Amino acid sequence: MRRKYWEQRSAWDMYQFMEDAEETADLISRVYRKASLQLEYAARDIFEKFMTKYGLSETEAWQIINSIQDKNSIDQLKQELQNRKKDSEILKQLEAPAYRARMERLQNLMSQVDTVMQQVYQQEKQFDTKLLEQLGEKAYYHSIYNMQKETGLAFSFSHVSRKQIDQALQMKWSGKHFSDRIWQNTQQLADSLKDELLISLLTGRTDRETEESIQAQCGGGAKQARRLVRTESCYMAGELTAQSYIDCGIKNYRYVAVLDLRTSEICRELDGKVFSVKDRKAGVNYPPMHPYCRSTTISVIDDKILRNMKRSAYNPETGRTEMVPADMTYEQWYEKYVKGNLKAEAQEKAVKNASSDRKQYERYRELLGKDMPKHFADFQEMKYNEPEKWELLRTYARSVDKGTISPLSGFENYQKIYDEINEKVVGIKTSEGTAVTRQSKHFMDRVIGTMKDPKTGRSRSGVTVEGIRDALENPAKVFPTRTDPDSRKSQKYIGRHGTVSLDPETGILIQCNPTDADYVRRIANGNAKI
Repeated sequence: MRRKYWEQRSAWDMYQFMEDAEETADLISRVYRKASLQLEYAARDIFEKFMTKYGLSETEAWQIINSIQDKNSIDQLKQELQNRKKDSEILKQLEAPAYRARMERLQNLMSQVDTVMQQVYQQEKQFDTKLLEQLGEKAYYHSIYNMQKETGLAFSFSHVSRKQIDQALQMKWSGKHFSDRIWQNTQQLADSLKDELLISLLTGRTDRETEESIQAQCGGGAKQARRLVRTESCYMAGELTAQSYIDCGIKNYRYVAVLDLRTSEICRELDGKVFSVKDRKAGVNYPPMHPYCRSTTISVIDDKILRNMKRSAYNPETGRTEMVPADMTYEQWYEKYVKGNLKAEAQEKAVKNASSDRKQYERYRELLGKDMPKHFADFQEMKYNEPEKWELLRTYARSVDKGTISPLSGFENYQKIYDEINEKVVGIKTSEGTAVTRQSKHFMDRVIGTMKDPKTGRSRSGVTVEGIRDALENPAKVFPTRTDPDSRKSQKYIGRHGTVSLDPETGILIQCNPTDADYVRRIANGNAKI
């Protein structure tokens, strides 16, 4: 009886995950509907009053279309009609001056199909990716919550990482990555739409008939998209549930099929059977077993695992075993055991912001190339768990983008010099007694230099860390403090190898430049002007 309860709980969780998938599928369906309307509108202008029946059946029209290699080429269609003497009347009419403008618009529409389907692909991929990332995290924590509720033990557990979610997301568990399947489906739809447009041309369909054929094809594409997102959601939920088993030391799982009139034969056969977590394989002994699969699993907790969980739940400060109250809801559990954990909160942000972060990652990769982390998960790890390094990367990227430093310097070198300044310059006192506290964001631009300064258009040399320190501690000359119109103060130190400006009140390093050797000589001789 107790096992049956937890099977039903697990099945209910999967039902909720599938509800999320259905909501995403509805969003994607609207994308396909919008694409359909866009193409219908364009086709209406071409096929309206263009309904002369040529006497070709759809079977004959398909024979002609299947012999054309490039479905985008109206010229190839004409060539094929020319080769078929009995269809020469159609060719004459298509080449008539009265139809020339319509044929050009049809050619443009054939190209537009590819553009529209590319847009559909991008939006569908974005919707699916966002859903799967959020669903993976949800499945992981729901699984651990169920295990803690089942045992009553508030045992310690690992928080799901961005890398674990990303790894599951990249799996080609069914032979292809889900993004490849979206691409394949949208390309097949594009080909089918082009075929239908040519059929309309050859058989003399009305504009209404053409619109209906476009609607039917796009409707079929939306169904394929729904099937894909439902199946991939089942896989993602299952994979992160398995990860929770591994992290909690669970060795075996029990297959749970949702038993109703829609349950497949294979899922009925697997229902209740126990398998090893390490031997799980989607489509063989682990969900999904087939498209639209609703099956799930529950953990098998034996006495040994239960003892380990009890040890993990022991609180040495109180001397008691931490328990999960029987009436604690998932929301309350999440608030207590996940929400307050800094790493878990960082991971939650990573999942929530994955879509915008991925765009940022691609922009930075295009700008910085090999200086960027190789994997998206590593990028998010830096962004949410290494704030100082992340801020430094952002500053470096902005400087490279503006051209104030050369991209050839490299982020690794940039970081090395930044750390060296913090180690050797920050903390010292200048000859005037000012304690150096930190670097301003654009100070590093002047340290490194660039091949082409965006303001002057000329190359600008950098300054060594030793030159900066020497200028502050042993200056050849120190200028009086100046205040700009915004009330910002700065004081300039002229060194033998570099000139450094800092705020005398805050101790912040503002900027630096190489010092002209002739200017240093004039200072030594007392001939330099302030």
